[in-house]
Formats: sequence, structure tokens, C-alpha cells
Amino acid sequence: MLQAQTDLQEKKSPLTRILFVFDGSQSMYGRWESGAKIDVAQRLMGQMLDSLQGIQADGNFQLALRVYGHQKPVPPQDCSDTKLEVPFGNGNIYKIKRVLKTIKPKGTTPIAGSLMKSENDFPPCEDCRNIIILITDGVEACDGDPCIVSKRLQKKGII
Repeated sequence: MLQAQTDLQEKKSPLTRILFVFDGSQSMYGRWESGAKIDVAQRLMGQMLDSLQGIQADGNFQLALRVYGHQKPVPPQDCSDTKLEVPFGNGNIYKIKRVLKTIKPKGTTPIAGSLMKSENDFPPCEDCRNIIILITDGVEACDGDPCIVSKRLQKKGII
């Protein structure tokens, strides 16, 4: 019985990894309630990151940030405008917040393409919980289908 309790205590919970996929497209300059959508999204994301500060400190929780629509202006429509800005790591909340402050919306909305690229943002891991949180104001502006990509990711253990 003592051995069983020791085994349970030694078993660590799985590493939880959350990838934020953030909309930096031109439509984020639109108004929503009290301000521009980009300002509201940046503020709320900053508050969410602040609330995760204590959880990330235990070393069993990692965050990353992918942004789309922020590198190339419309027109032309560049559906490859997506980039992993902050890879997974411990204690990188400050890095993510710093990058968020620099995002200036300018491009299109390649949601499906960004989600497809997100699969490779998660380094191999045997015992991990992989989560994507999509922060967007719009709909797919390129040829992909985010729902189909999401189902494919779920089959690979990314929710």
C-alpha cells in the first residue's frame, strides 16, 4: 500500500502546452464596443496571460504565440502570412506580451493555414496536453476550412 501511494506521488501530471493563434489581420482595426478590435484583443490577452503567471511558474505549463495577417498588407492577399512569433518555453509570458504590443494589423485572414502550421509548433512529446486557442474577429479569407483542419488536429491529440 505504501508503494502504491509513493508511485502516485511520483507520477507527474502531463505537460500542458497552449498555443495562442492571434489574428493580426486588417479587419482587427474595426471597432468593437469601446475601441479597435486589436486593442481589445491585446488588452484581454494580456489579462489572460497575467492570470496564467502562477500556473506557468510550476514548470509543467508552456505557452507559445502564432500570429497571422500581420506581416504583409492587403492587397495583395497573402495566405501564407502566418508566423510562430514565440515558441513554446517556460516563463515566456513576458515575451508573448512584448510581441503582442508590436502587432499592427495589415493583412488577410488565413485561419486554416495558420492552424495547419500550428501542428508543427508543438515539439514531440509523449505525455503532453496540446491546446490551441484561436483569437480572431473574422472568417477564413483564404481557401482552407478551419473546421476540417481542427478535426485533423484533434485526431493528432491537439485540441
